Amino acid sequence: MDNNTGAQIPMTPINENVCFSVCTSKDDFDKLKQGLTLLEQAKVYDHNRDYYTAIRHYRDGVDYLMDEFMSRTSGNEQSKEYLRLKCHKILNRVDILKKLIKQHEHETMQEAINDDEKQKEIEF
Repeated sequence: MDNNTGAQIPMTPINENVCFSVCTSKDDFDKLKQGLTLLEQAKVYDHNRDYYTAIRHYRDGVDYLMDEFMSRTSGNEQSKEYLRLKCHKILNRVDILKKLIKQHEHETMQEAINDDEKQKEIEF
C-alpha cells in the first residue's frame, strides 16, 4: 500500500527472460529459475495476505537473483541492471509488507485492549 494514498501498489510481473542471453549451460539457469519460482510463490502468498510467508519467499528469491547477479562477471549490462532494479523493487515490497504486519499487530493489540476494557465495564 502507498503510505500517502492508501492505494494498493501493484507488483510488476517477473520477467523470466532476464539474463538468459548470457547463460551458457543448463546449470546457469538453476539459480535464476529457483529464484523466479520463489518469487512467483511469494506473489501468491502476498495476494492471499500470508505476509510472513510472502516475505520469506521474496527474500529467498532475491537471494537467488543476487547470487546469480554476483556470479556473472561477464554478460549483458542491461540484464544486470534489470536484475538489480527488480531486486530493489521486491525489497521495497518486503518493507511495505513489514509495515502492514506491524500495523495489523498494533490494530489487533488495540482491539484486545478495547475488548478488555469493555469486559471490565460490564463486570462493574
